[in-house]
Amino acid sequence: MFGMKIKKSLICLQIFFLISLISCQNESRKSVLLNVEHDSIMDVARDSLYGKSYIEILNMLEGKVASSFKRAVFLLEWSYLKGNLDYENYCFEIKTSANLLRKFVNEKGISNYKTAGNFALFEFFTRPHQMNGYKPFFYDFEDFMGSEDYTKQFVTKLMRTHGGQCRSLPMFYKILADEIGTEAFLAQAPNHLYVKHLGEDKRWVNVELTNGHLVSDAYIVSSMAISAEAIRNRVYMDAMSEQESLAFLLYELSLGYEKKYGLDSFALLCCDESLKFYPHNLPALMQKYNALRMIALEYMDKHGKKPNDFLKNNHKAFLETKEKIEMLGYREMPKEQYLKWLQEMETEKKKQSKKYLSE
Repeated sequence: MFGMKIKKSLICLQIFFLISLISCQNESRKSVLLNVEHDSIMDVARDSLYGKSYIEILNMLEGKVASSFKRAVFLLEWSYLKGNLDYENYCFEIKTSANLLRKFVNEKGISNYKTAGNFALFEFFTRPHQMNGYKPFFYDFEDFMGSEDYTKQFVTKLMRTHGGQCRSLPMFYKILADEIGTEAFLAQAPNHLYVKHLGEDKRWVNVELTNGHLVSDAYIVSSMAISAEAIRNRVYMDAMSEQESLAFLLYELSLGYEKKYGLDSFALLCCDESLKFYPHNLPALMQKYNALRMIALEYMDKHGKKPNDFLKNNHKAFLETKEKIEMLGYREMPKEQYLKWLQEMETEKKKQSKKYLSE
């Protein structure tokens, strides 16, 4: 798709990955290090930890091992932190919070309600309570996009400090919901993630953890300038399936990798595999678009700009990706506009907090 040489190497790489995945099926998933010690993975991934994380998440997507959103989120952060993250401690903290959430449900006598877990989670995230050490979770405005410190976006950072943003907050919500057997889905908006779940009346409920509110579809559409085209194409406001959530994380694996090593064939591979399972994943398409561009520029730096099959095919894939992005209804939301939206949300949150305290 982007040159015969790269195409052949990626096909060979995918065959290698599949063989590696099959050989790892009987290994314990509690072990952080999978027994995949093949030098050929380094032909594409410059970091073996990223290669191993890719393999395990792909293994989940292909049904070779049980899906675990919790585990997949850990792998993203473990890879970036060079393996300096303990899975047992991570699971212990999640289990501890889950036990407190179950206790809350039982003490309130609401276990017969389908959304009891969602109610407990909303209290856990937004109200001072014994469950959260009387410290509600909050939006951390400092470097909220992780431009200076990428770990600012990590779920493990949120778990440690209770300060997070629109990536870590909804992801941690989903992890805990999965842990206690409560329904919760991630959904995208421009530069944004939030949580959806079905209410007792079978209607969708939108949980906006950036300001601790339940918000309407109309509010999301108007405040974030979402086009009808993007909604129709399931780009935004669509509840991700479990498979789509994992595919989204495979795309996210490429973001951490890019921070360390730039955009290359491994980043492109992550996006391509993500899009197989989540074709309307707009961020993955945009990352693929950028990766194709960078691969072409680096190729021309090394080999010159004389047209050949590689550059022609790469450019063709680049234009096809660009066309698909536009067809899905993409509209850019500048960082400044998103920050303004966040500040408005924070102002509203403070108003609601004052009202809550006065009652």
